[in-house]
Amino acid sequence: MNKWSILLTSALLIMTSAHAADVKVSDAWVKPTIPGTENGAGYVVLTNEGKTEVTLVGVTTEVSRAAEIHTHTMNDEGMMRMQRVPRLAIAAGETVTFQPGSYHVMFFGVKNPFRVGEQVAFQLQFEGAPAQDVVAEVRPIK
Repeated sequence: MNKWSILLTSALLIMTSAHAADVKVSDAWVKPTIPGTENGAGYVVLTNEGKTEVTLVGVTTEVSRAAEIHTHTMNDEGMMRMQRVPRLAIAAGETVTFQPGSYHVMFFGVKNPFRVGEQVAFQLQFEGAPAQDVVAEVRPIK
């Protein structure tokens, strides 16, 4: 490899790492499922520690038939309703907190009930950042 090839390769590696977004996932937890229901909800805190925006585009898991990102919105009649969020942009330096009444991971067709003290595994899919494996503790509802 000649001197220019080494310099070009080094510059590309530096540029790639400087623009690679780093999403920190913290405080992951899941509500216990309500007896007789097949759905569940999970929460996390996402912090984009990178220098560019990233977009959460999905969630995958083996613990349920399907999983999606949802939020709550108020309709015209003053009723809260859930709404799927297909893409959630997270600006550089921004923190997004998933919590009851706001953003959450919605699990549809839970295969086994979520019980306090157990763990639930899922993976968050990003555009602009690597996927993140998450293991969330099932916590009691306060």
